[in-house]
Amino acid sequence: MVTNLAATLAAIAFGTLAGMRGFPELHTQEVQGMAIMIFMFACLTGAAFPEGAWRRALVLGLTVPFAYWVSHKTGQALPYPLPDLATSFLAVVPAFVGTYLGVGLRRAYGANEEKQPRA
Repeated sequence: MVTNLAATLAAIAFGTLAGMRGFPELHTQEVQGMAIMIFMFACLTGAAFPEGAWRRALVLGLTVPFAYWVSHKTGQALPYPLPDLATSFLAVVPAFVGTYLGVGLRRAYGANEEKQPRA
């Protein structure tokens, strides 16, 4: 229960970093920086918490539409261009791909550890 909560909170924090403002070095006029950050964060959370990975992928992917909605309601501009709300849902793709890549890497590494135990 605690690890599930921690994983969800980590996904929300990572998604907020990527979706709302990003890091100052990535304040460009293009969306690739945000997509790469979501992919990396998703890969990390998928590898760290493989159980229920689809939920964290969904949370990470939905932070971008949430950021678009908040920016539209408050009048603040996002650091990357998004023409409409429907386009912002494409962030779910790198979130799911990254999460399940992390889960796959965790399982592959775990299978390797079982075959070759440490001395």
